[in-house]
Amino acid sequence: MPVPSEATTSSAERHLLRDVVLERLRDAIMDGTLQPGESLNDKELQAWLGVSRTPIRDAINELTRRGLIEMEPNRYTRVASPTQADALDAMHTLGTIYGGAVRLGALHLSDEDAALIQKQIAEMIAAMGAQDIETLRSLVFPTFDLFVRRSQSPLLIKLAADTVDGLAFRVRVERVLELVDVEQVAADFRALGEAAVARDAIAAELATERIFQLPETA
Repeated sequence: MPVPSEATTSSAERHLLRDVVLERLRDAIMDGTLQPGESLNDKELQAWLGVSRTPIRDAINELTRRGLIEMEPNRYTRVASPTQADALDAMHTLGTIYGGAVRLGALHLSDEDAALIQKQIAEMIAAMGAQDIETLRSLVFPTFDLFVRRSQSPLLIKLAADTVDGLAFRVRVERVLELVDVEQVAADFRALGEAAVARDAIAAELATERIFQLPETA
């Protein structure tokens, strides 16, 4: 059948616009521009983003699915407000996802990857000592995402893309530092870096699970 080129182009443009709006809203939530509990008003978002209501609603629906936004029809649409219990639960879930990703990804790291991981871990440990929240936030998840990309598992890569944002939002770094033994976490990060250099997949997985506070005994 003939391809309706105009409709296809229009559909592609709408999809691209939705993705742009999605990324901007996601970034604003993750970097704190939009605070937990903050109400999201369609007209204000339209004025800020310079787009119509449709791509905004599409983006809000997707971010609600990811856990970044809470929505009750005809009542409220707002940035989610994770609790301390949410943070610990999200850490355990991230540890489960990243533990497997690290075990797979460690086997396929290049020398450059291992060196980058070591460098980022050194910067993270320094940031922990200085209570430098912004540096920690900028390094922790990119470090683990590198293992995800090297896992060579399309399904795992998609799972991480679909779930990590919502989980990472619940794991507010400043809150996590109150929940963990910072010195022990720093030691576990060092162990992860050493395992990455050695391509020791099991040691890397165990270090990751400790970092995310997965229980080792009942």
